[in-house]
Amino acid sequence: MTLRSAGILAVALSVAASGAAAQRGFPRNEGPSGPPKVLIVPGVRSGTSEFLLANYPETKPLVAGQMDFKHYHTSVEIEEWLRKWAKDHPDFVDLTSVGKSFGGRDIWQLTLTNKKTGKDTDKPAAWFEGGRHSGEITGTESALFLAWHLIENYGKDAEITKLLDTRAVYIKPMNNPDGSDMYRLTAQSNRSTVRPFDDDGDGLLDEDPPEDIDGDGYIMQMRKYVGPGKGDAIKDTLDKSGRLMRRVGAGKGDYLLLAEGIDNDGDGRVNEDGIGGLDLHRNYPENWRPMREATGRGYTQGGSGEYPLSETETRAVVLFLLSHPNVGVANSMDTAVPMMLRAPSTCEETECMYPADLRFYQHFDSVGIAKTNYPWAGDVYRTYATRGGINPITGDSARPEPLFGHGPDFGYFQYGAIWYGDEIWNGGREKDYNKDGRVDEYEVLRFCDEEYAGKCFKPWTKFNAGGTLGEVELGGMNPKFWSQNPPAEWLEKWARNEAMFNLYLAQSLPSVEIVSVTSALVKPLKPAKGAKVVSDSATHEVKVTLRNSGRLPTALEMAKRVKIVRSDMISLRAGSANTRLIGRAPEFWLNGGETKVITLRVKAGPSAEDRKLTLHYTSTRGGLADAVHQIAP
Repeated sequence: MTLRSAGILAVALSVAASGAAAQRGFPRNEGPSGPPKVLIVPGVRSGTSEFLLANYPETKPLVAGQMDFKHYHTSVEIEEWLRKWAKDHPDFVDLTSVGKSFGGRDIWQLTLTNKKTGKDTDKPAAWFEGGRHSGEITGTESALFLAWHLIENYGKDAEITKLLDTRAVYIKPMNNPDGSDMYRLTAQSNRSTVRPFDDDGDGLLDEDPPEDIDGDGYIMQMRKYVGPGKGDAIKDTLDKSGRLMRRVGAGKGDYLLLAEGIDNDGDGRVNEDGIGGLDLHRNYPENWRPMREATGRGYTQGGSGEYPLSETETRAVVLFLLSHPNVGVANSMDTAVPMMLRAPSTCEETECMYPADLRFYQHFDSVGIAKTNYPWAGDVYRTYATRGGINPITGDSARPEPLFGHGPDFGYFQYGAIWYGDEIWNGGREKDYNKDGRVDEYEVLRFCDEEYAGKCFKPWTKFNAGGTLGEVELGGMNPKFWSQNPPAEWLEKWARNEAMFNLYLAQSLPSVEIVSVTSALVKPLKPAKGAKVVSDSATHEVKVTLRNSGRLPTALEMAKRVKIVRSDMISLRAGSANTRLIGRAPEFWLNGGETKVITLRVKAGPSAEDRKLTLHYTSTRGGLADAVHQIAP
């Protein structure tokens, strides 16, 4: 049945009762008394918006009401935890909706900071996000792990207590609740937002999504034997069991290899226009490119949206950050390379980044590798594009490739911050058996067999798909809890390691303080020989010693260039109008760990009240500091 629907993501937040377990732990989704409930995905589309609920054990807590990271939290469970934390810890936890999803759902974000030591906006801040891409749910778990870790250890761990006393941490576990729920609760998945989109250019929206035709709760691979020279894939001879398939190109194989589903619109193709199609991580304004352009000679970017920030989820990110310029470090997490991933995405880092800024990024790259054990860290344009050595599409040597509208580029080139878009989990690429420097699909399958009892692979099973497909075989790697995200048993390791890198980023934020203030009578000026004496009526010099105790400077060089931050400044307020600053206070920035002395020239009145000064140090990303000083008579 074709269902045209619109509105808020609906229904079915209780999962259907489980039926008989399918082979190798792939649960079936039918209930014992009638069909299961459904989830209705928001949006008006040409195909169905109604999908059966799956019953994944990976989304069930070990003990209801207790936190664990050996399962994937649903949006309902996440919201329950966020509300509980805000209620139980009102002194340092706030919960805010920072926007609405395409389907009209709240996008929830935590603010963690000790309110007794100041407002979050008066402190240096870090921002972390997960769940932008519908199926890349490990990022959500890492964001949630960091929030839990900070809340549980505040007041117990000295470093964490210091962090939340002096800085603010913003954490958004789920940027894209519509797509994330579709992924967790049904067999469907997509790249990003669920906004209907015409992927195949036929004028119809989402008319041919994949189908879970055998009802096991997963969209598996589908292979059909068509004879030598008529297909695009063969059985990989490395795997003697005949399970592993290898694509060889159209007209070179004896099997057709497809995603599970049928040809809904009768155009001879299967699953070519699934749910959504836009990519929230190509929708940022920095170096945005359209999906199509008029000349046929320019750059385009798939999934980029109608215009920069056309998608409400991305717009919520950018508007929040532009209105919170105190954020100096950020990470919006995806899966599954794995890699510490950062700017630049369209140019060589040595050509388009300030050397001083690049050195900080390279430092964080090395720390990230040490904390996560990822094999790669670096920029999108070169490191990401060439990491495998070979272009998987052309077979040629990999070379740098641009990626447009990318979050890390907005984060550095427009927002002037340390911004990562890390890729968590490795798709099971754990062991290089033949020591050739890369882990291929056969080695992934072998590791699955040896270390995971083969549970990540569903054996090929015959199924009559009907229509033009007829008899096919369904099987392959678990698409949700292996290829794209780790098995639930391994989730905590990956979530924790990434969270510890983000914790290090937050602990690296600048933090300014006024160390000391001294004053003295102005000494008579001694002009150079033959020069005229110039006097400015100042009676005292006030020397203010300032320090940035953080690792990062109060402004990256790029932040200065794009004016996302103001210069650091010292201002003073006197006890009466009889005392005032002579001239302008200097503007400056402080490097990480730097101490600087600023000299102010002051005309002070005669009374003790006149000579009472309150000094105020303001830094966009370094925070605020105050001191009181009494000028001696």
